[in-house]
Amino acid sequence: MKSTPTEVLRAENVFKLYPVKRDFFGKVKEWFGALNGISVEIRKGETLGLIGESGSGKSTLGKVLLDIENPTEGRVLFKGKDISTLKGKEYKNYRVNVQAVFQNPQSSLNPRMRIWEIVTEGLKINKILTKKRDLREKALELLERVGLNSETLDKYPHQLSGGQKQRVAIARAVALNPEVIVADEPTSALDVSVQAQVVNLFLELQRELGMAYLFITHSIPVVKAVSDRVAVMYKGYILEEGRTEDVLEDPKHPYTELLLSSVPGSKRTYPNVEELSINKGCPFYPRCYKRKNECLNYKVELKEIKNRKVACIYYQ
Repeated sequence: MKSTPTEVLRAENVFKLYPVKRDFFGKVKEWFGALNGISVEIRKGETLGLIGESGSGKSTLGKVLLDIENPTEGRVLFKGKDISTLKGKEYKNYRVNVQAVFQNPQSSLNPRMRIWEIVTEGLKINKILTKKRDLREKALELLERVGLNSETLDKYPHQLSGGQKQRVAIARAVALNPEVIVADEPTSALDVSVQAQVVNLFLELQRELGMAYLFITHSIPVVKAVSDRVAVMYKGYILEEGRTEDVLEDPKHPYTELLLSSVPGSKRTYPNVEELSINKGCPFYPRCYKRKNECLNYKVELKEIKNRKVACIYYQ
């Protein structure tokens, strides 16, 4: 019997609220819930794909897991320890082992630094390597691993193509040999042909180094190619989660059905429904073809059904 991989990183009942309206005295009168009780786990050597429309909260969750944003409620656990309680060497260990690749490599690479400096910055900061010669040698090793050559070493980001910049960002992320990489839409800013190359690079590096990924994307084909498990997000909620093949081949939540029907060339269809302006109960109620009055009082909660979790009144 195959054992379940060890959990490395977890979001546990995470809420992230932003103020959107204040009164004359500055008191918050209205909040926007970017994340509404999210719980996900990232397991050693596996890829969790996170899909959903723009504005669903995917990137916010990534930032919370990276400790770029603090959760309003809930916590993030790294190997079972709350990252908000980590200090000194323990926090440094978390920062080294949880790295990121962002959507736009142009904005994530320092334009004033040469490529070898960018790739080895983490090694220098953490005093793993300090001599220029050693750093350059390591940079070349990392660049060759992601398909670039020595000609790239002394260039600046603006001298590279979009695909080359993203390869540099990936090389920087793997430099510290992390256990987890949060990849936030890493292919969306690239040409289609380059997207395939970058996806294959991620898969190859995972096989070589055994890293876990949180792969954030709105592309169903990409998530199908890279993910072991997939979580479907909508308006700050996870509505369905399970093994990738189960969720994509036999979706249970109407929102997952809608996403799959929107893929170019898909044979799936989603019934036309009148979209309602109602902000109550299930967040997908206004667009759902299965909606009924009881949904207006439904509290979103993932429930285990067979081989996955679904948050829908039909499975309660």
